[in-house]
Amino acid sequence: MAIMGNKFLLKNFTIDVFAFLVMFLPRRLYFFGAFSYRIVILFVFVLCLILRKGKLSISNTIIDIPMILYFVIAGIISFAHLQFSTGIGYFIDTCLILILIYNLLQNEQDINRFINVFLLFLSIYAALGILECLTGFNIWDLVHSTGYQRYRFGLYRSYGSSTNFTNNGAFLMLCLPIVVWKMQQEEAHKKRYGVIYGFVLLNILATLTRSIILCTILLQFIWLLKSGMIQFIKKHFVQVMAAVTAVVLVVNIPVVSHFLNQFISMFVALYDYETANEISDSFGSNANGIGQRFLLYTWIFEAVKDKLLFGLGPNCPFEYVFMTMTGKRMIKTSIENQYLVHLYRYGMAGLTSYLFMLISIISRLWKNMENNLTGKGRKCTFGFMILTTALIYFISGLSFAASDDFRMLFLILSLLSIASL
Repeated sequence: MAIMGNKFLLKNFTIDVFAFLVMFLPRRLYFFGAFSYRIVILFVFVLCLILRKGKLSISNTIIDIPMILYFVIAGIISFAHLQFSTGIGYFIDTCLILILIYNLLQNEQDINRFINVFLLFLSIYAALGILECLTGFNIWDLVHSTGYQRYRFGLYRSYGSSTNFTNNGAFLMLCLPIVVWKMQQEEAHKKRYGVIYGFVLLNILATLTRSIILCTILLQFIWLLKSGMIQFIKKHFVQVMAAVTAVVLVVNIPVVSHFLNQFISMFVALYDYETANEISDSFGSNANGIGQRFLLYTWIFEAVKDKLLFGLGPNCPFEYVFMTMTGKRMIKTSIENQYLVHLYRYGMAGLTSYLFMLISIISRLWKNMENNLTGKGRKCTFGFMILTTALIYFISGLSFAASDDFRMLFLILSLLSIASL
């Protein structure tokens, strides 16, 4: 009896530690030459091995042939360039996360415990992100500062414990299905989870990352449609029109109107150079950075054309010298496109296998879109929310390169894979 009690305590401790640290640990902090969160994943994996007496389960519901093919190709290329830590680290972020969650959360009680602890620290994390936007204080900078240029419209861009603003926004967007699912399941505590949901949305806004904000707005619109927004509007037409009228009146208040114009201009500047130049002083750096993103396709092809099949290796630095419209000489060192990153690092072999893996993921999510984890009866199921989130996330990969957030994607995929058994 004592042994069973100790095992139960160890399991709960393992779940709690993992749910806390995978969210809260600074992802730009290194231990023993490796990212700190990878050390945590390995530590929890060892605890899971102890709990399972070394007998781990692996199913084709979590890892399939396209995924294995991708990691084999990426791993071989990484090892060929002597980038052993990169190849192993990428495996830890993805496959090991799937295997760990699959073996650690064995029943509904385990799943709920993990989600409850995760959401507790997500709410704290999001609140700190909002505070960071207003004051510039980032608690993780006490451990390791990035030194980024962080201003847009006089606000500090929130990057939390992530390595940059966009990854922080994508990470938070990927958390939304868990928050909304819990809000649907816990009717008695709906307001509590509604507050967490609001905090996460505000923190996404606080990143001031245009691509992720647009993707999040689109995602919420899809979920509202699925939940019956059209029927709700028809049923409460008078109340809805009154609310719309009130919003229109508020928007016409000078202070609100000025802020809204700036906010909209931030997105218009993605495609209009005149608007980008007009807001450049108040916006901060890279107001018209989307132009560079379009040119990246040509620049990357020029860089890899002699090694198109297997790329230049996972840690090969990218540099491209170009002239701006004003005649200023600049050097581009970042590749804000997940697909071009794969082409540059792993060539056509890596990019093709990566795309096959994404197609496989979407296919499996499509088959499980009606799965609602541990509850039933909702139009907007957990499976549907993950499917749409993954689709939007893969689309957003056209405007940034994933790192911290990719781990979160595989975490929510593993939760759904458990419910699919």
